[in-house]
Amino acid sequence: MSYRTLFLLLALTGAAPLAAAAQSPSADPRSVAERLQPPDNLRLPPATAIRTASGLRYAVLQRGKGGAHPNPASTIEIDYVGWDFQGHMFDSSLPRGAPSRFPLNSLIKGWQEGVLLMSPGDTFRFWVPGNLAYDGVSGGDSPKGKLVFDITLHAFDNGN
Repeated sequence: MSYRTLFLLLALTGAAPLAAAAQSPSADPRSVAERLQPPDNLRLPPATAIRTASGLRYAVLQRGKGGAHPNPASTIEIDYVGWDFQGHMFDSSLPRGAPSRFPLNSLIKGWQEGVLLMSPGDTFRFWVPGNLAYDGVSGGDSPKGKLVFDITLHAFDNGN
């Protein structure tokens, strides 16, 4: 999926709420501008970052109240920011002022794996290798190589 296609999908589906109430993206005390800045550890995850068998690395930035986790067929409601390894922010839900809603199984493999580890209210940082992101995806608009994402899971719906 190209970046433009993904952005269009986000714009069309970003404001639809899930059955569970989502926390407002403005609940983070930092400004949107601050949250769009690349993290200091963009290229080098901290030693405490967890590495999965696939090569995905992640760190927990903030824990929510715990509870259930989404499954691969869940529709998720998230806020996110994505940067390439040069520190360029290439996509984010934050400027729209509302979380984005996606079927988890339609997203990049790194998100499909990582979001399953989260509970509502959690914010994780993911270092996604290119093979779990857009490498090998046709279309010239998607960023290639390693990417970093901050993702806050607000809610999910398993279709029940």
